[in-house]
Amino acid sequence: MDLLPVNFCVLRLCGAWKEREDDGLIVRFISFCYRYAVIALIYYFTISELIELVLARNDVEALTEGLFLAISYITLCFKYFNFLTREHELRALLDCFRAKLCQPRDSAEMSILKQYDRKAKQTACLYMMMCQITGTLMITMPLLTKNERSLPCKTYIPYSVAAFLPYVLTYLQQSATVIYGILLNVSFDSLVYGFIIQACGQIELLCYRFTETIRFLKENNEEKKHQAVDSFAIADCVKHHISVYNITNRIESLFVWTTSTLFFFSLVTLCTSIFQMSKRDLFSPEFFTLLSYLGSMMSEVFIYCWYGNELDLKSKSVAQAIYTSDWTIISVEQRRTLLFVMMMSQRGRILSSYGFCSLILDTFTWIIKTSYSAFNLLQQASH
Repeated sequence: MDLLPVNFCVLRLCGAWKEREDDGLIVRFISFCYRYAVIALIYYFTISELIELVLARNDVEALTEGLFLAISYITLCFKYFNFLTREHELRALLDCFRAKLCQPRDSAEMSILKQYDRKAKQTACLYMMMCQITGTLMITMPLLTKNERSLPCKTYIPYSVAAFLPYVLTYLQQSATVIYGILLNVSFDSLVYGFIIQACGQIELLCYRFTETIRFLKENNEEKKHQAVDSFAIADCVKHHISVYNITNRIESLFVWTTSTLFFFSLVTLCTSIFQMSKRDLFSPEFFTLLSYLGSMMSEVFIYCWYGNELDLKSKSVAQAIYTSDWTIISVEQRRTLLFVMMMSQRGRILSSYGFCSLILDTFTWIIKTSYSAFNLLQQASH
């Protein structure tokens, strides 16, 4: 995969993504079985978590203990469902990035795009590492407790795990679910802000092309000026700007509704995680596990808001790039074209779901404040 290779490599590992369709019948059958076995594992675990929540509905502490993890898997189920049902739209989005207008034309443009490729890869790897540390703590924590039959997650189990074999099988099943859940969740999340980072790279590439185009026109003499305007790239720059605008629209249409769900559930997750931490002994294994989980969850929301905010700022930088260039040397008709581009870019580009849950830093601040208020209410209700 030429775009976001880390994400699609992990998705292929989990059976969620297939790049080629020319495999043999046996390979396709095995891939199909593996893919839906992982899906069944995730959805079975989520249903078990929900049943456990219903059974513990009268106990606030038990309810919050299972709620933060259950909500994470409910959100993952939404993300996976969206991924499965709209895979063709995802492939269309990839084709937009692969279009000729979005490809580098020289080493300078290649350097710009590589910078953003590296940023997307580093962000995905760091977030994956953070979440895997959390998952490792969750899996190994039962082995550090005195209770010999402790499991990584508190779910509804319709059979007894008192015997050794059922316990080991259930432990392995929950461990596999945690590992696959982390791999898929991080991949889906980093896929969204990976595309946002790539869109930011395209906007910076667009600014560079506007600047270089006008610089090229300035270096031409008066006799060749209008010919250069017609033959070179102002029209291509405008088309590139429209292409980037369409890309951001596709990203918003494809992913933002699941992001809105994530933001809504993150309110509850942050609140219940802090509540559970307040009930644990300081420096205990359970405390560090919850602390790591809380850090991963906050990082997830923050990264979304940070890069969404970066996209908005980058979009506005197009107008600045045009204005600071020597636009006086071009024709009046071309100035009108650039003025239209400037008017569009000055509005910025905020990704949101019908105006709600905008991917900006103010949303992250609001989530933190609201979660803290809900935590105070939960503490009062538990006394």
